[in-house]
Amino acid sequence: MTASPRSLDDVTAIWIAEALGIGVDSIDVRPIAVGEGFMGQLARVRIDSTDPAAPTSVIVKLPTADPGGQVMGQMMRVWEREHHFYRQLAPLMGVRVPAALVNIAEPPCLVLEDLSPAVAGDHVAGATLDQAERAVDTMARFHAAWFQQPLLDELSWMPGLDDPQILAIGPMFEIGWPMFLERYADTLPERCLRWCERFVTEIPEWIAGHQDDPITLVHGDYRLDNLFFAEDGSVAVIDWQLAMRAPGQTDLVYFCANNLTVEMRREHDLALVERYVAELHRNGVPSEAVTADAVWRGYREGLLFYAVSFGASLLSIDPANERGSALFDALVRRTFSALDELDVGVDFGYEPAP
Repeated sequence: MTASPRSLDDVTAIWIAEALGIGVDSIDVRPIAVGEGFMGQLARVRIDSTDPAAPTSVIVKLPTADPGGQVMGQMMRVWEREHHFYRQLAPLMGVRVPAALVNIAEPPCLVLEDLSPAVAGDHVAGATLDQAERAVDTMARFHAAWFQQPLLDELSWMPGLDDPQILAIGPMFEIGWPMFLERYADTLPERCLRWCERFVTEIPEWIAGHQDDPITLVHGDYRLDNLFFAEDGSVAVIDWQLAMRAPGQTDLVYFCANNLTVEMRREHDLALVERYVAELHRNGVPSEAVTADAVWRGYREGLLFYAVSFGASLLSIDPANERGSALFDALVRRTFSALDELDVGVDFGYEPAP
């Protein structure tokens, strides 16, 4: 078989024909999601063929061509995780994920079902209330399906809260934080910046305090650009490179704090937390195992963790990429707004209650 592509320029009609086992007359390769995913090259490949078995289009996903992104991706084992996810877990998810038509481990390459006409959300614009509720319902359903499942402990490729890369946030923060301050210090609440500087030293202890929390399969990057909304009301979830074993609020805080505009989050985040917990219970999670109070507390704590992680990850953002830069700005500003307005530093004892 022709060698797997390493760049989108290597995706040819011959390779598509061999990889899918179909007849192909010609293809049209169009890069998509530029700046929306920091670890990959993606393209929609339209296929011209008289073969009745040929799809009209597919999505090709390859590792990023950026050297810094490649190093980070290898450290986090993102391509290994997604390869194993599609091999072992995709058929068991209980929510819509694109079918993997080709799944090559090395060099990493995925050819995925094209989910159109379903439409991806827009992280920069922020979710509508309908999108937010559908996204939270979908999240709760797969979290419930994997809640405390013994199979998760057998997946050696899937990290948990004890993953060394989580603890590596500390050293990365030391490198990235001066750059972060140069870019954002004048526009973010001063007290939140000081909270981050204090919390980063406490992350190992904080994580250890959550080791006994109920776990599930979490997506790890549950945001609008990775969610496809169909007219039938379903939501498909793509990009499983950061799948891990963790408490479910890991996904919930990332979605609510980062994917809602500040105004939408102010008005609806508590209701969305309660909606998430109710959907867990409807899907079989015992009411005593997960309560709205516990998830709300985890949501507030998680804001500080994500604020620190953004300070550590600025190095991975290409400022010349306008879409990626705007997306990162939205992540930062929305998270710090929630951090400040919810007085999260009080929860950690960094300052007295107002």
